Amino acid sequence: MILSCFPGGTTLFNPIPAFPCEGKGKMMETSLSEMMKLRRLVPSFIAISLAVFAFAAPASRAQDLPAVPGNTDALRQTLSKLAQRVPGNGVVGVAVMDVMTGAEIFARNGDELLNPASNAKIITAACALKVLGPEYRFETSLHGKKDGAAIRGAIYIKGHADPTLSTLDLRKMVDALREMGIRRVEGGVVVDDTYFDGENQPYAFDQQPKEDNKFRSPVGAVSLNHNALSVVIRPGPTGMVKARVVLDPPGYAILTNDTITVGQGAHNPKISAISFEGRTRVRVWGQVPLGARPVTYFRRIDNPSLFTGYGLRAVLEEAGISVGGDVRVGPLPPGTPRLASNMSEPLSSILLETGKMSNNFVTEMVLKTIGAQAGEMPATWDAATSAVGKVLEEWGLVAGSYTYRNGSGLFDANLFSARQFVKVLRSVYLDSGVRPEFLSQLATGGVDGTIKSRYRDKSVNRRVRAKTGTLSDVAALSGYVMDHQGRNPIAFSILVNKAPGYVSASRGYQEEIVTAIAEHLNP
Repeated sequence: MILSCFPGGTTLFNPIPAFPCEGKGKMMETSLSEMMKLRRLVPSFIAISLAVFAFAAPASRAQDLPAVPGNTDALRQTLSKLAQRVPGNGVVGVAVMDVMTGAEIFARNGDELLNPASNAKIITAACALKVLGPEYRFETSLHGKKDGAAIRGAIYIKGHADPTLSTLDLRKMVDALREMGIRRVEGGVVVDDTYFDGENQPYAFDQQPKEDNKFRSPVGAVSLNHNALSVVIRPGPTGMVKARVVLDPPGYAILTNDTITVGQGAHNPKISAISFEGRTRVRVWGQVPLGARPVTYFRRIDNPSLFTGYGLRAVLEEAGISVGGDVRVGPLPPGTPRLASNMSEPLSSILLETGKMSNNFVTEMVLKTIGAQAGEMPATWDAATSAVGKVLEEWGLVAGSYTYRNGSGLFDANLFSARQFVKVLRSVYLDSGVRPEFLSQLATGGVDGTIKSRYRDKSVNRRVRAKTGTLSDVAALSGYVMDHQGRNPIAFSILVNKAPGYVSASRGYQEEIVTAIAEHLNP
């Protein structure tokens, strides 16, 4: 008997109240209510994209469509003046293209290879839609030999790199086991992570080895809760005793609690998470005032497979299913019966976390899955980047003319030019098989994602679909400006490098250029 658990409706996000954002050391905290609001908006994202799709002509007729309306010479002159105002003596690359005709409207250092930061997610998302398909789903399954109320031997969890697998998903599968009458597991929990190879750290992530925030979480074929451990801290019952610290899931991490509960004062606990004997050691110290509310923090873990295995064991025991034996990693024996499974939301929905929210973990998981689907098992980073290179070659980017080594854009892994970005943006837009989903995962100016607070003026509000990128000395923005009918999109890429301390000014520089384009399209 096989029972499957499928998410219902248009569910997008797991119930995890924080997720990583772009940028070195930068975090974005989002409440559960805000995530539920985004979840309800998924149909609107898709509807808007389909409307744009309906207006656009097939790629085969693009050359017959009218060019961007108005005097592009005047627009070119305006952009030339604006592009000269380089913030902080940084290095910039700018390219602006008429998507339907392919005509270049403006460029400044258009071929300069620059660090795109999280604009690399444009490449990853576009290639994922092309290779995997918008409808692709990630499967996780439980296996074992049922004998009455027991599973003889181990229960196995087999993963296929679902970047959204959550504790709630595990509960759904475990509920299916209970409905089958299972009440005990005799041989522990075994995690089959053979879908990926053992290299769970994306390229360049080792440049910040002591960083334990979740924006630098590792990947794994079997991963849980974005591979971030929940650390809940609340005051003790009286002063001068340790605060209460709870790790979720329990069992995986080794906790050292050096906190103190105080009568009054600031709530200032400190947390460190380091690799320790194949797992993670968490130390918490500092003071927690009496009466303070519980506060939840998140820290990256080091071993995704064991982390998920301990999470499954905790959920089994929570559901009244006893577990004998330990948690370990190993292959699923051929022929072991499947007991329950969970399918993720489609890739088109998952990518909203990549484009709108700039989630590094989700993006890197999707990238490595491209490698698996390209034919190499277990998947490797080399297979993944090679598969991406083949797609980029189809879109006109010559191998060796760029550097693409991780999917999220963290650190200094990648180099692209502004012209290369607009070429990719044009190619994706003219591909009817991926255009609607690609557009829907980009942030919408003045509405959502990382540009929710930008582009709110009437001329640009809802007209900009773009991806941001931020590092300590990098500000990048690439995407589209639409006219009010969606007929004449302009692709743009504005990359600013070597401008430490001028990231905010660089965003203003980008906004002036984008606003000028929008005002030309929407006079």
